[in-house]
Amino acid sequence: MTEGTTTTETNNPIPVTEQYNLKTDHDDMPKSEQAGTGRQGRVYSTEYGQKPGGLQVEDMIFGLKMAHLSCTDDTEGRLASPGPNTLAAVEHIVGKEDAKKPLSELLKKHFNLNMDCWIDESGWRHARAVDTQGYIASNEDTIVLSYRFTTSNMDWMTNLSMTTSEWEPDRDELIGHAGWCSCVDGLYTKYFTERGKPRIHTGFYNNFVYTIPMIRKYVLEPLLKSDATPKKVYVVGCSLGAAIATCAFCFILQEMQPSLEKPDFCNHKLINVTAGSPRVCSKQMRDQVMERMAKLRPLDRAVICRMVYNHDVVPHMPPNAIGFVHLDKLVYIPIDGHDILINPHMKETKSMAEVKTIVGNFRAANNASHPVPDSEDHHPDDDIKTRFEEECEKTPEPIKDHMPYWYLTCLERLKQRADAGDV
Repeated sequence: MTEGTTTTETNNPIPVTEQYNLKTDHDDMPKSEQAGTGRQGRVYSTEYGQKPGGLQVEDMIFGLKMAHLSCTDDTEGRLASPGPNTLAAVEHIVGKEDAKKPLSELLKKHFNLNMDCWIDESGWRHARAVDTQGYIASNEDTIVLSYRFTTSNMDWMTNLSMTTSEWEPDRDELIGHAGWCSCVDGLYTKYFTERGKPRIHTGFYNNFVYTIPMIRKYVLEPLLKSDATPKKVYVVGCSLGAAIATCAFCFILQEMQPSLEKPDFCNHKLINVTAGSPRVCSKQMRDQVMERMAKLRPLDRAVICRMVYNHDVVPHMPPNAIGFVHLDKLVYIPIDGHDILINPHMKETKSMAEVKTIVGNFRAANNASHPVPDSEDHHPDDDIKTRFEEECEKTPEPIKDHMPYWYLTCLERLKQRADAGDV
């Protein structure tokens, strides 16, 4: 495995393993000694990715492509006024000529997937604003459940929510939402007893609950059939879609675990791929999910890939200080994109220090580190720029780093290196 490097302001290359204090594969350092150094995480390697429960770059790329394609659909008004970065990523995935074709056509032509269900739950339900879009698609060996990122004012109402509700999907499916005043339901047992139930972000959870019937019909039923064949099940999303996808993955994991942990059960694999996900749940919820993952990961039947690129601001929300946490290990993509880091130690705090970090990232913008690729719209004259280039120049780095385009192109460079045997 080739160690990646990063460049400091003095242009002195520093091994990425030293910059992030990562574990190494040096034969001359026993594992017991490495443990004493406080080293954590690794540079991505093909060897580790192929082990049970390992993360594979092919799954990351496929999952991210499926996540971003949720921005379009089969309606006449699809991609009528997309943001430049949204359109740039779609064009990168399917080509400029196909970018505005119906989603079902794109899935079939480029990925041999059949559209099973389009998810569109929007409006006011039980006095709650909901605006959830996505799709379920499949073929003989794959099922994809993808949720759309923020595109409307109602989505922002969901994003800005800071309350939690008890994780009770079986009950809440019946009433269609988390319950009246669910943000205060169970708070006494949470804070004053040991009987508190796992809790999850109310807005993300409500948007997920509306899709449970579709998940049961198009995901769980095919997987639980007596004559089912092995399938990879991708539960994916970017940004808001990542948060809802995390809720959905937790639900599917909960429903499937009793079957998947049986060695003689059909060898399905659940794969959660998210990019720029907000924090979703309480520590108790995370612990419960990770207990399930610990049983299935050694069997290579479940994996979580939570990706964050550089200074992406969204994964810092909602604040850790009010009890929200992420699931599982971080997959971190540094700005140069040369290496992908699996579970590095990244400072996370429950104090105002996190806010200071975010503010500092906004001040330390570095536009030159995001080269926009050549396109048919690009003109040799530097004064004439594509809409994507203009958007990148005007956007602060922590927001620009949230664009799926950067995630995808970094992963594709890693795939090229993996194919060449360099990682």
